[in-house]
Amino acid sequence: MSAWQRIVDRVRSGALYRSIFRTPPVDSPRGRAERTFNNVFLHLYPARVPRSLLAFRSTFRLGFISTVLFGILAVTGVYLMFFYTPAVTMAYGDMQSIRTTVGFGQLIRNIHRWSGHLMVLAVTLHLVRTFLDGAYKPPREFNWVIGVLLWVVTLAYSFTGYLLPWDQLAYWAVRVGSDLVRYVPGIGRQLQAFLLGGDVIGQATLLRFYVLHVAVLTIAFGLLWVVHLWRVRKDGFAPVPWRVRPKSDDEKGDEAAPDDDRDPSSQRTLGAVQGVAGPVHPRDPDGEVFSWPHLIIRHQVVALATAALAIGMGVAFDAPLREMANPNTTPEPAKAPWYFVGLQELLAHFDPMVAGVLTPALLVGALVVLPYVDRNPERHPRSRRLARATFIVVCAVTLGLTILGAFFRGPGWAFVLPWEHLYFEP
Repeated sequence: MSAWQRIVDRVRSGALYRSIFRTPPVDSPRGRAERTFNNVFLHLYPARVPRSLLAFRSTFRLGFISTVLFGILAVTGVYLMFFYTPAVTMAYGDMQSIRTTVGFGQLIRNIHRWSGHLMVLAVTLHLVRTFLDGAYKPPREFNWVIGVLLWVVTLAYSFTGYLLPWDQLAYWAVRVGSDLVRYVPGIGRQLQAFLLGGDVIGQATLLRFYVLHVAVLTIAFGLLWVVHLWRVRKDGFAPVPWRVRPKSDDEKGDEAAPDDDRDPSSQRTLGAVQGVAGPVHPRDPDGEVFSWPHLIIRHQVVALATAALAIGMGVAFDAPLREMANPNTTPEPAKAPWYFVGLQELLAHFDPMVAGVLTPALLVGALVVLPYVDRNPERHPRSRRLARATFIVVCAVTLGLTILGAFFRGPGWAFVLPWEHLYFEP
């Protein structure tokens, strides 16, 4: 044993180290379970998970990817806050300073912006995947509602952050989006005034959007995320065996071998944190593996890949910064953020009340009540063809409107071909 190894062993065997880090050996089922129980971060995982959950195709790790992106946004956002002042006389200058004089400022801003867009996409796809797999059915109805609220908060998160650069792109995108609030029956103008802090977008608007972005929505998202994760633990996982390739006997043996030397004490320990299994998918101990290392290692790989994607996009593509916001000069066309541009396209065809208020309200309301009105207990696609087909049509129409508004609309909202001139900036 080298001198360095002896020093490390001495430190690890000391009372100070053992009082802080409780790392039992993982060469037994009990040790692997205690590794999860004794770590504040790993304790977020159940001790054992369904074997089918290890396959990437089972969930595509979209929920975990969303969490990683939220972490990246928190870290990069805090860094940017050191150099940003939410004042109309200083915000644009601060953005210029971040680009030119702050160490790694442009890169951090790029990563922050693209991570925000990726998070909107990941949370949306997670919602779509959950519906298509029927994972909102009992006993997971309330957790589906929490997921819908997380999706709404994510959209609000990105929308409030859109104004902070205080350039023409941000100002007019928020102007288009906030105008939709005016059409809410009865309280539209009051709601818009509350959001903007007055009749026009100005200092009060920037300050309110800043507080909403960095504090109010962050707290709301954090609380909802904690409840969402807790309900996953309590309600149990909803594996989708029809999308997972069956394992051969050799593969099953290789993965199950380390978990076969179970002893009664480890079974009692595991039972203490066992979630409430759903009636459709009862718990099957023989079809489960320890979270450590099987699932956690996979999550680490996904986290690194997600971070690499965000950093890669930050290196390859600069976040746009146009001229300073000017309410007297309207860019053509003035477009909402890409995740709201479908509503803007809808406004070109229908009454603002229908397109800007009733349609999104009915969509969110339908998603919230869905698990309580869908009485079909089956989750397999063959047993839910009508529900899946209806949902896919709605998603296809939404995607079509978004693509049309983002890439095929020009000045005056006239139809243009994107390869002739592209009027779109993310």
